[in-house]
Amino acid sequence: MSLTAADLKGIYPALVTPFDTEGKFDPEAMTALIDRMFAAGAAGIVSLGGTGEYTALSPEERLAVVETSVAAAKGRGPVIAGVLSPGFAEAAEAGAAFAAAGADALMVVTPFYVIGGQQGLLDYYCRMHDAVGCPVLLYEIPSRTNVSFAPETVAALAEKGVAIGIKYSNYDMVKYTRVMNAAGDKMAVMSGEDTLLIAHMVLGAPAAILATANLYPEFWVDCFNRAASGDIAGAAALQKAVYPMIDALFSEPNPGPLKKAMAMAGHDAGSVRLPLVEVSAETQAALKRAMQNMPGVAETGRLARSA
Repeated sequence: MSLTAADLKGIYPALVTPFDTEGKFDPEAMTALIDRMFAAGAAGIVSLGGTGEYTALSPEERLAVVETSVAAAKGRGPVIAGVLSPGFAEAAEAGAAFAAAGADALMVVTPFYVIGGQQGLLDYYCRMHDAVGCPVLLYEIPSRTNVSFAPETVAALAEKGVAIGIKYSNYDMVKYTRVMNAAGDKMAVMSGEDTLLIAHMVLGAPAAILATANLYPEFWVDCFNRAASGDIAGAAALQKAVYPMIDALFSEPNPGPLKKAMAMAGHDAGSVRLPLVEVSAETQAALKRAMQNMPGVAETGRLARSA
């Protein structure tokens, strides 16, 4: 059964790509990570986003990550594969391969480096949808790409049946409101910012793709479920308490601090690849302080008590 917008609900961790001591992709660690996410209540998983270091992997490694993710998920929830290639030919080739490997949907970033206008974006995603034979999510992250969708473009792609959702990684709340108003009844406008989950849910977000869920999956599932059940104040209080942790995790380029924090919590996912490097001693100290102060959360990332 093909994935639809209605299926996109809940927390989708944006997974790191684990590496072994030699810096190679570690399928066993990836499988263990995915098992932990689903055990925590994740609705699905997203592999090969920016947190998954897509641009640092070879085409063969990217395919191996998707194949491992599909096998490890065991049908417990959708597997969404990121496609972060800068242009159409490479993106379409990768997307088709990921779809053939069993990905339920593709999260396709806006083309970057050569930047077109809104008509170019519209045509790009229409051709991508035709080429990959798989449901597509748009991926807006202008802090990395310098590209942003007009709300009307998002709505047009939803109306044409090209996109079932969008990961909105943008701090512009006014624009988020406009995207939701234009397309929220036609697709899943998903939160892509850890600090804005509750605000996005108040405006109608049915799901979220979050990097820090690698570290604290139960915490984010609890936040989401509280907000979804109407306890906005309780969910907002939980989210407020995690801000120092988020600040530490994004104080250096993602996923460097995140992988370091995961190792501190006993979920070692290895190192990062160049151009990323080992996080500074200052960041490591900030991570340790933030982890010690997380309310009601044990170092494993599990909720130790009701927060």
